[in-house]
Amino acid sequence: MKRVLVLTTGGTILSFMTSEGLSPSREDVSGLLYEKLLKLSGEYIIDIEAVFHKDSSNIVPEDWYIVKDSIQKSIDKYDGIVILHGTDTMSYSAAMLSYLFAGVGKPIVLTGSQIPLSYKDSDGGKNLRDAVIAAGDARLKGVFVVFHDKVINGTRAYKRSSLNRDAYISCNYPYVGIIKDNKLFITHEYTVMKEAEKFEEIIIPERRNKLIPKIFVLKMVPGIESSLIDYIMQGGYQGVIIEGYGLGGMPVDNKELMAKIDHLVSKKIPVIMATQCVYDGVNLDTYEVGMTAKKNGILSAFDMTTEAVYTKLMWAIGCTENYEELVKLLQANLCGELAVRYPSE
Repeated sequence: MKRVLVLTTGGTILSFMTSEGLSPSREDVSGLLYEKLLKLSGEYIIDIEAVFHKDSSNIVPEDWYIVKDSIQKSIDKYDGIVILHGTDTMSYSAAMLSYLFAGVGKPIVLTGSQIPLSYKDSDGGKNLRDAVIAAGDARLKGVFVVFHDKVINGTRAYKRSSLNRDAYISCNYPYVGIIKDNKLFITHEYTVMKEAEKFEEIIIPERRNKLIPKIFVLKMVPGIESSLIDYIMQGGYQGVIIEGYGLGGMPVDNKELMAKIDHLVSKKIPVIMATQCVYDGVNLDTYEVGMTAKKNGILSAFDMTTEAVYTKLMWAIGCTENYEELVKLLQANLCGELAVRYPSE
């Protein structure tokens, strides 16, 4: 039988109604979880441990390292790990764990639900069982999100709906698999992608700086004020992600804004261009506004999601203080987060 550890962190799946709305239970919920897993009895040995009890909107970067430690101390004893997590920030947690466990030889699977597990019409029971099935499958290696029958690479999960049970899509990357009748079917598209995908031979450094770096996400809007860059500088932020327009556009006619971003780059503070669009990523060689941004030293997020590049930048800054090494890490494909580079970049 397969051995799977289920780690609980809270979220909607383990929430109950209170006088102030739905809130993750702080009580022992293992009985409820085992009840929902009865259909898998005889095939899996399942242990359950609580890590913390949080609505995922309250999760902070320090929590990712708490989850990491919980996984690390137990992973050798199990065929796979399941993490029950709130849906609102699950994409961030899955992406960060993907970097923290890059190269791991077992599946680490995050799941949750849109409706609490204790409700009769909950989607949580099936998501939980599907996650256990994925965590017990030796064909999977790495971090994944399992939701509504689908298995998604941990750096590609994107929450598209606040209410629909089919809440997650795989962004710019094939679905890893589909779970049907308690069986995992790996998709042909994912198999083809894995065969073609190139992973850089980079020695991934250990985390050196135990402090969590400050990363600012700056969304481009018409009329954006350059004083925001002053705030970033004064606030001691160590990296900036710009959510640009389309393929990576920004208002380059705003000379004051561009001059201040130049100043950030000159201080070797990494500035990365992502996109506000869900699909297709960034290409800074298409439009004048993108090429100007690139000439100013702004790096490309290529086809990475904002969640993937935000956590990657945070993780990479913790690994090295050398700017050139940092750029190399950011522009390397470590765990499927970066599959498309445009030729001239």
